[in-house]
Amino acid sequence: MISRPIDDIDLMALLGRVAPDGATVFTLEGDTVRGAIAGSTNMVNRMRANHCLGILETLILGQAYTAAALLSTTIKGDDRLTVRFDGDGPVHGFSVEASARGEVRGRLFNAPIPVDRPLESFDTAPWLGDGSLTVTRYMEGKSDPFSGRVAVRQRGIAGSLARYYLESEQVKTSFSLSVKFDARGRAIGAGGLYLQLLPGAPDDAADRVERLVEGLPSIGEFLAGGGSRRDFMNRAFPFFDVNVLGEKNAEFFCGCTRERLAVFISSMGADELRGLATDGPFPVEVICHNCGSAYHYGKEDIETLYEAENRRGGDHREVTR
Repeated sequence: MISRPIDDIDLMALLGRVAPDGATVFTLEGDTVRGAIAGSTNMVNRMRANHCLGILETLILGQAYTAAALLSTTIKGDDRLTVRFDGDGPVHGFSVEASARGEVRGRLFNAPIPVDRPLESFDTAPWLGDGSLTVTRYMEGKSDPFSGRVAVRQRGIAGSLARYYLESEQVKTSFSLSVKFDARGRAIGAGGLYLQLLPGAPDDAADRVERLVEGLPSIGEFLAGGGSRRDFMNRAFPFFDVNVLGEKNAEFFCGCTRERLAVFISSMGADELRGLATDGPFPVEVICHNCGSAYHYGKEDIETLYEAENRRGGDHREVTR
């Protein structure tokens, strides 16, 4: 991955003051409710810089990244998961991926998002529209991934995830996701929370958890004010018997490299590569859609790829130099 710098000096100073990104995993109510709280301010800003996003795009993809960071706490080892939304709203949807190490990457399907009126709220539901949410888990040692899909209507990302867990996995789960912007449109705080009922939870626990999440302050705003994840937990769960299980990483990271992206050029086939190597134009640019990194390949690079593909295919025509 090629990381683009954040040019805003004031924003960089702010990012140095907010609590470090990460996810805190915990249980409540005598280990009958499992949860995690994520701080993702740096991750969202790094993602924004690499994808060159505006405010609305940062809001939606930032919430999706934060959700993926939360869900990364539910997998282990070399497992991965993807969260994909396909909708009829202006954004068309998104796809994000998280590893068990807390590495998150992904993209919007339509960016920049066409906006024909001033933003009246930060509700993501109208921009996503009606559609479907799919969660896919790639488990270490398993040849086939596990995938679940639910239809959703105007629910936003948090509501869509809650619907997925209820319908696909029959588990009552509540989500809260937020990205806080300042008057200049900078993302100064981002974070999220999920709470999930475990077997043995009392009958009234579901209602209590739902009311608890609905009454919580904005996590993004809290983190922007200098608070930490532990500070938020102490404020949010003073009477809920909190048991902290551990801390996990949360960062914007993509494993793409110049060599890996060259494979996509080689997949054009020998004839197309020969034409590209002969006529250009150069440099050839390939952009990783998961992180926005741009890799460039000159004439000699394309000729080398053509010759390698040519040898594999048994075609011995030469490139006109």
